[in-house]
Amino acid sequence: MKNNFMPLLAEMESYASIHNVPIINRESGQLLQAVTAAANPSSILEIGTAIGYSTLLLAANMVPGGQITTIEQDDQRILVAKQFLAQAGVLNQIEIIAGNAGEVISRLNGSFDLVFIDAAKGQYLDYLEKVMDKLSPGAIVIADNVLFRGWVLDHQATPRRFRTIVKRLKAYLDFVTNDARFDTVIHQIGDGMAVSRYQGEANIL
Repeated sequence: MKNNFMPLLAEMESYASIHNVPIINRESGQLLQAVTAAANPSSILEIGTAIGYSTLLLAANMVPGGQITTIEQDDQRILVAKQFLAQAGVLNQIEIIAGNAGEVISRLNGSFDLVFIDAAKGQYLDYLEKVMDKLSPGAIVIADNVLFRGWVLDHQATPRRFRTIVKRLKAYLDFVTNDARFDTVIHQIGDGMAVSRYQGEANIL
């Protein structure tokens, strides 16, 4: 992480707290940075921009000259994200697309070396299925909040209003841990983070 970003990240954390905007927690953010730096991606897709906090973490750890495509459906959050990312001096490397991620992903062209999923929790598997034909060989897919308050691993009763989300997150984890095209590690930090390396279609046989 570039040291000159630290004050801005602190400002973003304060904004998120005041305005009740969900952003990645610090521990998970450190893992996101480490995985991104190791993957050395030049093309990143982020599903769920919010105010651009994780976008900045990604931008700080990709290859110089890399590009990020990020999707957000909240217009106000897009405006705030653009302001913060402009302050960081990275906005020229970032394309923010307004809209529903499930619809936007299908329209995207090109391929991605890294995908970060942090949007509607019940749609993770749908997002992954729609982006799979756009993954470059060896691409990394990172999904945040996959353990969802511990209920995904806890066999005790999930509150009724969260049961669908928990069921769908379990389906996502089942897919990325059992499909031969992915090699996945689930990190029990923060709210849970799954890091999956795409092995390619040849491994499905």
